[in-house]
Amino acid sequence: VGAHLLCYPGAFNMTTGPLHWELLQRARAADNQLFVATCAPARDTSSSYVAWGHSTLVGPFGEVIATIEHDEATIIAEIDYSLIEQRRQFLPLRHQRRGDLYQLVDVQGSGSK
Repeated sequence: VGAHLLCYPGAFNMTTGPLHWELLQRARAADNQLFVATCAPARDTSSSYVAWGHSTLVGPFGEVIATIEHDEATIIAEIDYSLIEQRRQFLPLRHQRRGDLYQLVDVQGSGSK
């Protein structure tokens, strides 16, 4: 039930990349108990925008499974989706939601969810 993999691109710069790139991927994976795959451009120091690079695959426990540095490269890794169920059994976040304490509201005015 729910997503198993988030894939998204990013082009963090040389300031935010070292501080936030891996941190945010690991947080999304752990928060949502799923895999996160990110891709980033290779670093080109002659470009007007110098990207951090470091495409990465993170597992549902927030662990980095595979990553590359800043050069052009491809990550090839196996994803074991059974780890998602294992993670969700050990830490059942979906069953710990407190809908009695708060309500999600659609900001476009179509009502409550």
